[in-house]
Amino acid sequence: MPFYVVFIVAACIAILAVVVWVTENRQTLGVLLGFYIIGVLIITLLVRTYDTEIRTICNPFAKYINLARAVSSRGTSGLPSQKDSIREIILNILLFVPLGFLVPVRIEKMRHLWKILLLACLFSLSIEIAQLILHMGWFDTSDIVHNTLGACIGYVIWCKWLRSVRET
Repeated sequence: MPFYVVFIVAACIAILAVVVWVTENRQTLGVLLGFYIIGVLIITLLVRTYDTEIRTICNPFAKYINLARAVSSRGTSGLPSQKDSIREIILNILLFVPLGFLVPVRIEKMRHLWKILLLACLFSLSIEIAQLILHMGWFDTSDIVHNTLGACIGYVIWCKWLRSVRET
């Protein structure tokens, strides 16, 4: 398993654990949110290599179509051939879970699902556009969908956490 995969998963878990621990200190949360954003930009832009070709995937369901084709033609034995797609989907979701959790904890005006979804979508879109312009990776619309889904999951976790804090 590549280092960045381990880093992303570990960072998501660590960020959520630290946030739950220190939520009383808004300044610490702001610093944590800043480090998270910098980490995302490093992972999505700076560790990439320049590619002379522009690579785009405009169909947000392309990975699912490929997965369905692999399974329909070879049954579940076709899934290993798609392990990179499956891993990429999961990592793109996990990458934005902290955003959906940290932003409403730190910024009271952002405590609405639609605002978190809009923020996640725009942040992800800006990353994809930067990758397209800088020729660093693929412009993949499914990344935007999966990142936004990850932020939604983070927001749901925040809502459940907030409810449990209020009940105690």
